[in-house]
Amino acid sequence: MASVTKHPKSRYWIACFSSRDGRQLKRSSKTTVRSEALEIALELERVERQAAKGALTTNQLRKVLNDVSEKLTGDSIIAQSVEEYLGDWLKGIEARNAKTTLERYAHTVRLFLASLGAKAKQPITSVTPKHVEDFLNARLNGGAAPKTVIVDVKSLNGAFRRAEDYGIILKNPVAAVRLPKLESSERDVFTNDEVQRILDATPSLEWQTLILLGYFVGARLSDCVQMKWDNVHPKDGVIIYNQQKTGKKVIVPMHYHVIEHLNYMSTFGTTGFLCPKLAGKGPGGKHGLSESFNRIVKKAGVDSMKVQGKGTRQFNRRTFHSLRHSFNSALANAGVSQEVRMKLTGHSSKAIHTGYTHLEVGTLKSAMTTLPLFSAKPDKT
Repeated sequence: MASVTKHPKSRYWIACFSSRDGRQLKRSSKTTVRSEALEIALELERVERQAAKGALTTNQLRKVLNDVSEKLTGDSIIAQSVEEYLGDWLKGIEARNAKTTLERYAHTVRLFLASLGAKAKQPITSVTPKHVEDFLNARLNGGAAPKTVIVDVKSLNGAFRRAEDYGIILKNPVAAVRLPKLESSERDVFTNDEVQRILDATPSLEWQTLILLGYFVGARLSDCVQMKWDNVHPKDGVIIYNQQKTGKKVIVPMHYHVIEHLNYMSTFGTTGFLCPKLAGKGPGGKHGLSESFNRIVKKAGVDSMKVQGKGTRQFNRRTFHSLRHSFNSALANAGVSQEVRMKLTGHSSKAIHTGYTHLEVGTLKSAMTTLPLFSAKPDKT
């Protein structure tokens, strides 16, 4: 029976317990509290009994050793499982990043845990570069494009780099993995006539709003769909928004067609989202915004330029993001300087620093007047 005793010259209680072969063992409990020392002695004897019966599993031993360590030193010696650690990491991502960023990271985590299988339940310290490399190769063999896989691996790198910084693991296993060679599939642009045809084919006023914002504001789909009336400043004639991807504040003077369209929309109210019905939809999936836009393009009779991607899947060279490319290209073709175009699109450059050049809104408004007009404004109700 487990018990405790105390040496006259020591302030710590000694745990006394029977080993699996019947020997009497003594170990210092490193505690001055008798009740804590007795609990440790009982745990140690229980482990010996289970070991003698052959019923002690590795996970059980880890848990017991962890409990004993916490009682002796106050510290845990067993790291979280891969699944637990990445779950905690995602909670931090959720608190500090946009919803779209969380969704992307969470998707990568789900795929990585699935690739680990039962190993996802093992301590995070057990993950090796081979596990990461196997995940990378499985993604490529499954048809994912190199660019997509690189994003996945970079996401994992952030998670494991944090574990290394916190001292949870000795070395980041992702850092040792070589990324696949990136061969980017370039987006193409829409002509002014094609954009008008797409507008004619839109199923609703909200979709017309999204397309006008994409083409005449140059905003990404995620920014367009989250645009609110608070972002519209009619007195100054500008739209001001913060990019979800970069966090940059962007000021874009409103084009004639945008002003005309928003004036019409304002008759239905000027609070909340510009596109309230579409704001709750995500970009991906069969019924997501990206696929819905592709169907509108097809209905308009405009070529989406589908080609074979770098993976096994096909790739549309003209998507909603092409409206942003079209916005930039139209300005460039009209002779608007790169400096002004970068200001309007929110792009960054090492050569041009925000604090070095100050552009007046008047200059930006002048640039917007170079964009062509449609022959007639589509009427959607």
